[in-house]
Amino acid sequence: MSILVTGFGPFGSVEKNPTAELARSVDGRTVAGHTLHGVVLPVEYAASVQQTLELASALDAQWVIGTGVAVRRERVSVERWGRRVEPARADVAGLCSPPVSGPDRLVSTIDVEAFASALDGVVSEDAGTYVCNAWLYGVLSGCSRPATFVHVPPQGLSVEVFLDALASLSRRALSEDCGAD
Repeated sequence: MSILVTGFGPFGSVEKNPTAELARSVDGRTVAGHTLHGVVLPVEYAASVQQTLELASALDAQWVIGTGVAVRRERVSVERWGRRVEPARADVAGLCSPPVSGPDRLVSTIDVEAFASALDGVVSEDAGTYVCNAWLYGVLSGCSRPATFVHVPPQGLSVEVFLDALASLSRRALSEDCGAD
């Protein structure tokens, strides 16, 4: 089984995106029997969603976890919602997100409270209006696999903390599956 972990490349004043390093660092590792596939995406509305959906399908990923930097946040934040909103600004390719139809918001399909706790972070109710939010909304609407998005502060997120949180989340999911029988 596999888990797809995405990070983003540079944008605006963020010349070195810590989530790109996180994605590269977890690529190929194994956590609780799951192989991690870390991929760095362009900070582009349509391309980031399309690449993620294609990879999730090709890898038959059990979970899809996006990560992005939030320059004004001091703590790791696991996003509860992807919202259908007009983009705040153009992406790195100079494009704005195409109009999207669907509900006003979609809920993350991974236990955000448990994940935030395992990351020593918080649950966020607002993924913003840029590519991170568009990624979450697009992935939730186009993918049948459990998915969520994690915003990290500019100083990044420890690879070990991230791996431990994934292991904890996996153990929790396994115990819930076993309890359902």
